[in-house]
Amino acid sequence: MNADRLMRGGQLPTSMSRIPYPCWGLKFTGPISNSNDLIELMTQSRENSRWLLVGGPAAVSERQLWTAWLGLASRYVSDTMRANSEDVEFIRLIAGTHQIRVGFERAGIADGEQMAWLIYLPDFPTESIQEMSWPSLDRHVLDQEAQRLMTVLGATLLPHLPMPNTKTVERLELNIEPGSVEDYHAIERSALAHIALADYS
Repeated sequence: MNADRLMRGGQLPTSMSRIPYPCWGLKFTGPISNSNDLIELMTQSRENSRWLLVGGPAAVSERQLWTAWLGLASRYVSDTMRANSEDVEFIRLIAGTHQIRVGFERAGIADGEQMAWLIYLPDFPTESIQEMSWPSLDRHVLDQEAQRLMTVLGATLLPHLPMPNTKTVERLELNIEPGSVEDYHAIERSALAHIALADYS
């Protein structure tokens, strides 16, 4: 597998697409009134920077999340991250920008929204990124920690996987062909291209 090619816009291996990405949809009791307070609570409560929150409209699919993780792993191993931490770099890649500020505006938590995605970043490979194996995940342990964080954040679990919604295209500023705004596959393709171009836009 050529991981660098994947990061620049290639296809995920079929085996990878079958592995559920460790993410949990969160629904809050009402619209977020102060996103900064929520982020601070999350930062203080999480075990480490491998746990983060992504804005509800920003998570498009598991394929998108794995692609962003691969991009993060590649940059982490080669010491080419633009951000100072893994969680911020992941948000930057999802947002498709080289600017940290823009990354938070597009893919971070926003006031007025009522849902978010709790994301876990699996361990990165210690070997060459081109020869890496897919991470082994203890889903039971991760689910327990996710449930603890949900309780702390005052959220409940949404029973569905990431998917585009009406706000995705606008929030991520995706380039979508006219008439394709409600096309799931078109949105996912644009979101993947977003990640591949993050260092250039």
